[in-house]
Amino acid sequence: MPVMSDENRRAETLPVEPTGEKARAPAARKKPPGPLMQLLIKIALLAVLAAIVLTFVLGIHVQQGNSMYPFLMDGDLLITYKLDPYRVGDAVAYRDPETGETAVSRIVAVGENTIQVTDYGELLINGIAPQEKVFYPTSPLEGSSVEYPYIMRKGGYFVLDDYRTEGRDSRQFGQLLKEELLGKVVYVFRRRGI
Repeated sequence: MPVMSDENRRAETLPVEPTGEKARAPAARKKPPGPLMQLLIKIALLAVLAAIVLTFVLGIHVQQGNSMYPFLMDGDLLITYKLDPYRVGDAVAYRDPETGETAVSRIVAVGENTIQVTDYGELLINGIAPQEKVFYPTSPLEGSSVEYPYIMRKGGYFVLDDYRTEGRDSRQFGQLLKEELLGKVVYVFRRRGI
């Protein structure tokens, strides 16, 4: 076997330089995206993030009518939060089970309860009048199929408007289920005069 000199060993380990057209072509590198593409990527990411937040965490609704007067007025912009547990006294947005429209009312009872609405304008929950900051009497709605005493089932929410002389709430369609609630009202933007 022939013995190799140190120069021959070094020559074998050195990379071979390309010749011809390959030698003249510059090494291909990826160009970074231009400023317009970077802006479009950022906008797309923000849109995806906003869609996720508005689907699972927050909701935006516009109050229609004065059914929650004086707390809410027609045209108010509402921000709702979907992750908190719902409690008695919370104003909540929900999907009306009969019309499919979005509405806002206040939870007055949760779970298994007996609701009585008297002809004298009194609300009774399990025979006791709740302490409320509502100025209007609570009377049955005309044309409603809900009969009193109304027996709530487990996992139900009975909601009433604050302005109780008219409107649509659980006196019209009965209790709501958690899946029908769209979030608790956490902030109100008064839009009148803008």
